[in-house]
Amino acid sequence: MPHALVIGIDRYSATRIPALKCAVNDASEVSRRLESAGFDVVTLTDGSATRQDIYWQLEVGLNERVRDTDDPIIIYWSGHGMSDLRDSADSDRGWSTFLLPHDADIDQPLASALPVHQVWALLNRLKTRRLLVMLDTCFSGAFAGDSRGFSIGARGGGKEFTDDFLRMEGHGRVVISACGPNEVAREDDRQGHGHFTRSVLSVLERGLDHGTRHARVTTLVSDVRDVVRRETRDRQTPSLHVAAQGADWSIPLPPPAPYQPPMPSWAFVGTSGGVGKTTLAMMTAELLAESGNNVLYLDADIAQHGGTSEWCQRAKVDIGPVRTFADHVAGFSQEQTRTPQRHLNDRLLDVTPEYLRRFECGKIMLLPAARVSDKLFVFNLVAEIKDRRSNAVCRQILDAAFDRGIRQGATCVVIDCGAQFDPLVVNAITAAHHPFIVAAARAGAKDSRETILSNCVQTVEEFNRMRAETVVNRVPSREALVRHWGDPGYGKSFHWLPFDRRLFQDWEEGRPNFELGYDDLSHAWHEVLVASDRNGCDGLHRDFLPSEWDRFSKWSLWLVNNPGWPEAMRDSLTRLVRRSYFTTAFYLALCATATTSAVLHVVADRSEDDASFLPQWLAIAIGALSGLALVGSVLARALLRRRRRVINEVAEHSTSVDELKRWFSVPRGEGPWWKVWRSSRRAAIAWLHTQVIAAREKQLPSSETTEAVR
Repeated sequence: MPHALVIGIDRYSATRIPALKCAVNDASEVSRRLESAGFDVVTLTDGSATRQDIYWQLEVGLNERVRDTDDPIIIYWSGHGMSDLRDSADSDRGWSTFLLPHDADIDQPLASALPVHQVWALLNRLKTRRLLVMLDTCFSGAFAGDSRGFSIGARGGGKEFTDDFLRMEGHGRVVISACGPNEVAREDDRQGHGHFTRSVLSVLERGLDHGTRHARVTTLVSDVRDVVRRETRDRQTPSLHVAAQGADWSIPLPPPAPYQPPMPSWAFVGTSGGVGKTTLAMMTAELLAESGNNVLYLDADIAQHGGTSEWCQRAKVDIGPVRTFADHVAGFSQEQTRTPQRHLNDRLLDVTPEYLRRFECGKIMLLPAARVSDKLFVFNLVAEIKDRRSNAVCRQILDAAFDRGIRQGATCVVIDCGAQFDPLVVNAITAAHHPFIVAAARAGAKDSRETILSNCVQTVEEFNRMRAETVVNRVPSREALVRHWGDPGYGKSFHWLPFDRRLFQDWEEGRPNFELGYDDLSHAWHEVLVASDRNGCDGLHRDFLPSEWDRFSKWSLWLVNNPGWPEAMRDSLTRLVRRSYFTTAFYLALCATATTSAVLHVVADRSEDDASFLPQWLAIAIGALSGLALVGSVLARALLRRRRRVINEVAEHSTSVDELKRWFSVPRGEGPWWKVWRSSRRAAIAWLHTQVIAAREKQLPSSETTEAVR
């Protein structure tokens, strides 16, 4: 049985030793992966990683657990190393370089830390002939400091002097360090791991793409070294030492960890062209930006150029000589771009629509599938890679794209995928927190959806079909939906959107009607996104989406820019209230007249004494109708007075956008809805919705005379 000892230390008892950020996270993730591969793992972190505990595990614990000399052992350490730079220090580097446990005292390193020679002796006493030691620490170097004192190798930067690294004798013993003797081991705060550990995890993950559940140790550590050098651009060159004696041996690999983007993600794939996949992806990006998020829009439709041109038209910017998503694909393909590299840069395109800029919402940054201005770009599609190794390649491409977004401040990602048979699409869909399959209400769409799901199941192990949301878009009628999809009883993961040509045209043309953010199309899609988050992630990403009230508050700019509208509405409502008094008086008089005539008819003893001036049936009918009209008039006047009070509040708070937003917003935790109704805000906002839409339409040219953006 394979065994492992995993150590990770972020915080030390001595305040003079600087804290780390990722060492414990490194140890925890390595332990989890090794346990899933079948290792018997002991993990020591922070306070449990004292010198006494570590010493006991190395000298006694591992030897008690090992039953056979061929039992593999992995020892992993993530933390600080220290070098004694004083002139009086031992000339033997093995006694002046230390691994620091949690309770280390840098003034007494020999008594409180673990000198290299002591580590050698402990490891050489292990029963096994198969030992792999991985050190993510500045063990072989020294942190920049006083050259006459101690220097701690902090995994973040500094300089060190050169000396031999830890060397071990014996059968099948391998040691790999995070860096060379003149370098430092670095942490990546964004990813939450040291660069070395991240590479180890990546190599363990990619091992399955070679078709085996085991990996040769020498091959594994060699791959780790190559990945570290590539990812750090040779700022870290791990040292690799292999015992001269003994044959190469292998270790079991963990099952692949679920690939997840480093930030909340929404991915879209279409069953065919023209189903509105890009439209919904762009709407999602705008909704996320409305809520203040910086969105990375990853145009992964490398075959059809995805929505790149549409975004650039909406943002009215020229792409120019910018490195594209296709460049990333070319980096993992056989052919190179014909565009000279000197004309490329790593900046994403800011395609934030103008209305979002005016509202000071979040940004939308595009990593395009192709440049509009570059017609000579060529590359081999990742879809041409037929074997299982394509998963690792696709994930490297996605990681590179996500990393660019993170570096420029992205907080979430929207992926506009391409064809259903593209492995890049399959990996994006299976990795996304919220995958959507967009279809149409036409023949063959249901079968195409099954093809996409089958490709995901065949390409990615343990793919859960129920995670993928199905959206039937632009449904002309419910009958058409039922005819091609059957009775839509697919459960919570099935949604459909009606087709309103006018609203769709407003959105595609970027007309100001859509700026209000609450037309029927965007409202319906917003509800689908909220339902998807609730069903698939238990509401984990609900705060990334704008609330209903946040979206209403986007009107505030229009109201501030049109201060005369509330005044005109208030004058109009005042006239209606005054007119309602006359109407009420008229219905009251009519009702009184009819009632008087009916009473006179009732009190008369004889027909000759009947003083009523209306026939009895007519008096009753007029009295009943005028009474109902009177009640309606009173209620209508109360409604008008309430609306006038709302308009007064709008006029009062129209001094600034922020003031209006505060008035529009209704906190989620305010309480039962009846309290919101009592304050009239919900009813007021619903009414304002219709009024502002009507007012905006009067300011816009008719759609017949508006030329669509192509």
